[in-house]
Amino acid sequence: MEAARWWPLWLPGLALLCGRAVAGLEIRTTVPPAPAQACSAFSQKSCEECLKNVSCLWCYTNNTCIDYPVRSIFPPSSLCSLSNARWGVCWSSRLEEEEEQLARKREERRLQSLQRKHERKLKHDEIRKKYGLLQDSDNPYSRFENE
Repeated sequence: MEAARWWPLWLPGLALLCGRAVAGLEIRTTVPPAPAQACSAFSQKSCEECLKNVSCLWCYTNNTCIDYPVRSIFPPSSLCSLSNARWGVCWSSRLEEEEEQLARKREERRLQSLQRKHERKLKHDEIRKKYGLLQDSDNPYSRFENE
């Protein structure tokens, strides 16, 4: 009686093990995907198009898409220099442009800060001069020293 209760649960597993359709269950086999295009077909296109195929490597030196050398971890320099080789992800020039833009903004802020610092120093020196607190001051209202 106990086995009859569990029958609907283990029947599909049995069908998979036997490789047959049992009690109206149909086993579907997956058709292997069509072979992907060769990596060389994406040469002279773009890095993004090349790397849609995970087995490809993009070389920025001559804009070629080649098969990734799976026998080595990193592509050999004879194939493409490591700094110009991309696989998996294209680190596009947009990131470099953003870094340059951030560096320019950082430099502008630094120069503005130095300019404000210089203006504050001039203002403070004028106040010190007015009250005779500067030593090299030729101001007639300089501080009197008791001798």
